[in-house]
Amino acid sequence: MKKLQSTFAILTSVCLFVLIAHSALAQFSVGINGSVASSDVEGSETFYGGGLNAKIFPTSNFAIGLGIKAFGESRKFSAAGQTLEYSAGIIPITALVDYYFTDGFLRPYVGAEVGVYAVASSIKFNGQESSKVNSTNGGVAPKIGLLLAIGNLGIFAEGAYNIIFGNKDGNANVGGLNNVNFDKTSKFFTVNVGLQIGIPGGK
Repeated sequence: MKKLQSTFAILTSVCLFVLIAHSALAQFSVGINGSVASSDVEGSETFYGGGLNAKIFPTSNFAIGLGIKAFGESRKFSAAGQTLEYSAGIIPITALVDYYFTDGFLRPYVGAEVGVYAVASSIKFNGQESSKVNSTNGGVAPKIGLLLAIGNLGIFAEGAYNIIFGNKDGNANVGGLNNVNFDKTSKFFTVNVGLQIGIPGGK
């Protein structure tokens, strides 16, 4: 975990360096979004979440930054006087890169987010917790979206395909980038809609 924390400290430092080095041109931006998610597991239900991001625009067409999202689902089953409750949460903490094809009113873009996915799940039987699992895994989310620019305010909608990798040593925590198992994955698709405050002005 220390290696992973060091990696994110380096990414944060890079973002700050770019902001300082391009202080005359760079635009700082923050965003908030709501999300709808769906797993690739057959029979799974839609779940919901939201997120925050902070970006730096060195140019009007390019942004780098950091983001955090949270998704959660909860289900309850009852039969013959017995109840089973299942709850799960996913928190991706990622570095992000976005490229905007235009800098006008309509701004289609592509991007990617790379980082750590913290996953927690629990099962309760008749109100008593019978199982609880917490883990961290490396993950990536390529995405495509459209931003509508109104002054320095942006309204965006994007689709992202989240891929969570397994851990080579079977441990619940990824520990470091050398422990990522790219052959074992779980996936879910998200649609994110939100506001981006502080975008570069168009021509």
